[in-house]
Amino acid sequence: MGQMGTNGLGKLLRQVTGAGAELTGAPTPFKREFTGITGLDKYLSVLVAFFASLVDDGGAGWEVTAFYIWGMAQFAAGWTVLVLEGRRSGNRGRIVSWVGTAGIVFQNLTWTFIVPLYLALHLFTSPIAKLGGKDAKSRGDAARQSLFVYLWDLALIPLAVTLGLVVPTIVMSLPELLHQSAATHYNWIAFWQAFPLWTVLVLDILHNACYFLFGSLSPQDAQGKPTTPGNGFMVAVSGVYQFGLIISAVTQIPILAISLLPTPLRSTLAATFPKYASLISQITFARTFVPHSLSAPPTLDPSNYGPGDLAPLVINFLQYDLYTGNTTVLLWALYLHVTTSGRPFTKTLSTTIFWTLIGGPSAAAIALLWDRDELVKEGEDKVAIEAKTK
Repeated sequence: MGQMGTNGLGKLLRQVTGAGAELTGAPTPFKREFTGITGLDKYLSVLVAFFASLVDDGGAGWEVTAFYIWGMAQFAAGWTVLVLEGRRSGNRGRIVSWVGTAGIVFQNLTWTFIVPLYLALHLFTSPIAKLGGKDAKSRGDAARQSLFVYLWDLALIPLAVTLGLVVPTIVMSLPELLHQSAATHYNWIAFWQAFPLWTVLVLDILHNACYFLFGSLSPQDAQGKPTTPGNGFMVAVSGVYQFGLIISAVTQIPILAISLLPTPLRSTLAATFPKYASLISQITFARTFVPHSLSAPPTLDPSNYGPGDLAPLVINFLQYDLYTGNTTVLLWALYLHVTTSGRPFTKTLSTTIFWTLIGGPSAAAIALLWDRDELVKEGEDKVAIEAKTK
């Protein structure tokens, strides 16, 4: 954030959000009024200009597009984890259950700054972080009391994240393809900023509607038959974890594969498929995933810049933001797995490495939490129990 005061991006954003200036390459006119509240509109216009500098910079290379897709997928998977954590029974009534509020705060103060504070607060205040050090029966009982989530929430979290975050991300990123006017495009970027609020609202509304229309859900196994609460919970929560893993893996695997192509093969593919030559040549690991040094960030002259000059500055910011925040989520999940799952550390490490390669740090965190949640089946009666769960 400090770099924005010296690399030209901060000055440019101030110019664009002031009267008269436009953002080169972006749709015109630039919109500065969204709510009618002067202070809020000024702040929103800064955020809108920041993201427009990325999504509207037509001169940026394919490495920018690749990292943007990868980063947004990692972000969505990480956000899914936080939404799930806030809904667990052990966190109800605690500050860590306020994921919508936390989301609004980190959207304004960065993922890097707020997520470590949120997760540290979780470790100090949540009973979920204190499940280790018990015998299997006691640990299973404690896990069932603290890890459970309303079954309707588990069924609806993927849809809520899709509608509240994924869809707005896609819509704001494709203004030309969707034939958006300038005002519509900037409205969508502004709308996206409140994705934590939209996610929580969608989840609450759908939960209440489904409960009102269909009543509570009972634990069921993979074949749809009544089962114990622990087994039913694992069947239900698997949908949330699978959602996060799919988002992470389907974006990382192709992008990482292209970025790691050896030079001879890259040249051969570029020559064989000339239509995609620029994509193949530009998406390298160094260009896509390695940020500039903090002491030598990319810069621009706000009074003289052209296509391709804006996006690299925004991407460099997001690289540090996402790497720090998502690595924190992974370390948090790693700690919970080591201290509560009872698995050998070698299994924890192998799971972490495998899923980091397949889907990045967010996928590894999800895989560790999914395995940790198996605690809910420890010491549970194997006879199916009729249980009414909201």
